[in-house]
Amino acid sequence: MTQANVRLIGIGLEELGVEEFIEGKFFDGELYIDKEKKSFKDLNFKRHGVLSLIPALVAKVARKAVQKAKELGVGGDMKGDGFQNGGLLVVAGKGKKVLYEYKQDNPADHAENADILKALGLEAEATVTGVDMKVTDLECEDACALPSKK
Repeated sequence: MTQANVRLIGIGLEELGVEEFIEGKFFDGELYIDKEKKSFKDLNFKRHGVLSLIPALVAKVARKAVQKAKELGVGGDMKGDGFQNGGLLVVAGKGKKVLYEYKQDNPADHAENADILKALGLEAEATVTGVDMKVTDLECEDACALPSKK
């Protein structure tokens, strides 16, 4: 992404888990924490309540994500604010034009890599860490999850 002059910025909503995230090198960009969740509100990112979170967690997309995490040996915990969904913006230049916007409907949803690369005008095929794999074959759960604790 650096060669394409793409700047990656991640905005989290709490400090819980940030150190593990940084130490695990799960994101190669700038990280910020928005404790007041102002950016999440301003971008209209969905926030679940107790009653809406339960169906979201048993939805097909969530069950598939849990199964894939188990297959990959990815652990996790239920700490932190699981009610806030997020999203993704691809913004041109100095933030004057939004090229792509994605808002999670379900906590297990994620933007497709091919859609992000297309918005950036980049090729969708690449070699990842020496493995011959198309970027579109990766899922967020493959690249963004914390490793299981031993």
